Amino acid sequence: MKGALKGFFAAFFVIFLFNISVLANNPIVKVDDKGNRIYGGDPAALVDGDTVYLYLGQDIGTTGYNMPNYLCYSSKDLINWKYEGIPLKASDFPWGSANDSWAAQVIKYKGKYYYYMCKNSTGISVAVSDSPTGPFVNALGSQKLIDPSWTAGKVSWDDIDPTVWVEEDENGVEKRYMMWGNSNLYIVELNEDMISITDKNNDGRINGSDITELFIEGIPSDSKFTEAPWIYKRDGKYYLFFASNWREELSYATADNIYGPYTYQGIVMRVGASSNTNHPAVIDFQGKTYLFYHTGALEQGHGYRRSVCIDELRFDEEGRVIELVESSIGLDGTAVHIANAKNQNEKIYFSHFENSLKDGEYPMGAFVLAGPLTQHKNDFRWEIVEGKYKLNDGKEYVSIQAVHKMGYYITNYNNHVKLLHDDDASTATAQKQTFIKHTYEDGSIAFESVYSPGKYLTIVDGKIELTGFSEENSKFVLIEQVRFSPYVEVTEEGFRVYGAFKPEGKYALFEVRDKDGNVEYIGVIKSSADGEINYTYAPKQQGEYLIRVGSYKFKVKWGGEE
Repeated sequence: MKGALKGFFAAFFVIFLFNISVLANNPIVKVDDKGNRIYGGDPAALVDGDTVYLYLGQDIGTTGYNMPNYLCYSSKDLINWKYEGIPLKASDFPWGSANDSWAAQVIKYKGKYYYYMCKNSTGISVAVSDSPTGPFVNALGSQKLIDPSWTAGKVSWDDIDPTVWVEEDENGVEKRYMMWGNSNLYIVELNEDMISITDKNNDGRINGSDITELFIEGIPSDSKFTEAPWIYKRDGKYYLFFASNWREELSYATADNIYGPYTYQGIVMRVGASSNTNHPAVIDFQGKTYLFYHTGALEQGHGYRRSVCIDELRFDEEGRVIELVESSIGLDGTAVHIANAKNQNEKIYFSHFENSLKDGEYPMGAFVLAGPLTQHKNDFRWEIVEGKYKLNDGKEYVSIQAVHKMGYYITNYNNHVKLLHDDDASTATAQKQTFIKHTYEDGSIAFESVYSPGKYLTIVDGKIELTGFSEENSKFVLIEQVRFSPYVEVTEEGFRVYGAFKPEGKYALFEVRDKDGNVEYIGVIKSSADGEINYTYAPKQQGEYLIRVGSYKFKVKWGGEE
């Protein structure tokens, strides 16, 4: 086995000398139909046939929320997104501010599309259209679906962020629900017209007595429900995704009944590096589950200028969400290690830091270093993207983004090197975060600063500095990082491992342990030429197992109890 593993690792860390100059996959929407940079947050997604429609509130503020419009994009592959325009405006509703297009959700019901929205905490209402791209028409005029006076006595800002769910109950009776809240969580039933609330107590009036308050049990003492609920159902169980804490993380709870009780299950995504809020939207599309969320990763982005991202959301065998880390490569990007061409054990990374829950600790940053891999392997992952500044002179301009600190780039900082977020979108910052990529006959590359011509990224005593060119320490190679989405299915024969794998024809570590942690098997799985894994392992006996495929871990059972 030792010999086999030695061969495995030699094959696994294959060096690819290739030319990368592409736009990052995340954020997925960056511009409007005219190519103008556009910001927006609070994503909501709708699957309609072979198309996914993405809705967000446009951000045009600088020091506070200024959101006049809702925006719509569409995609058939979740990679390429088409701008569909402005389907609805805050000003389409006569109450509240014309600049408060806060979180919303669109659903399709009996051939029509319903846009459930809020304007800050001044109320919740609904608009209707015959098309998912609008225009949507205010269905209630000056009236509201939810009036804040109905939940008075709690907090004055809790009537926000509606999410809607339609299903048939166990008796085949259709039910329609809307959930919403900040600090407090509420639910009502909707009538079949989708624009009115069910008179729950049959008293002939619609008011607070028709609203049910929900509670999440088991939330840790250092956490809380904040806002942004999203209803999802999987294998008969209700999943409530929501923003927790401040700055905001994404968490989830589960229940067997839509009214609960909901039990807290854990973190979905920890606080991001560039936005003080987050907002989940979860859909199933073409056999997989996806999470939409927002960051402040675009140039001059922050908590009031957000941008929407997507990653695959995965579950273990017991239905628990596998925690995600925000990622610039999203669904189709490529992560690399940047290694010294003369000593590939020396790889560029940034000094580790955890994103803080405290506003006062932002903006954050880090030193850029070089050395062997450490336990913080995500700090070594980079994405080489199209230069934020470029001239039409035939040279290759690139920027170097930290994959898991999205929006943070290697930056010329007073002729030193730091990892920093672009918080001003100035030409100077674009130049400081852009390098000319030089490629040599042996396939190695060097990065020359645009802001300081003649200065190159260079390894100096374990740090990355900007110096004159060094043959020993200014040349690098890019090592492509294998990425894949494995799944484990329990079959009569054992454990079937399957999924997509990039790049094709590569290897992943495969490990099987019993419930006590003892290794039963360790080896490798190789993907096919078309990038697929399909492998079945037969366990030695019935019982619980811990399975590792690459960096993914699963807890599964096979047969009856031991």
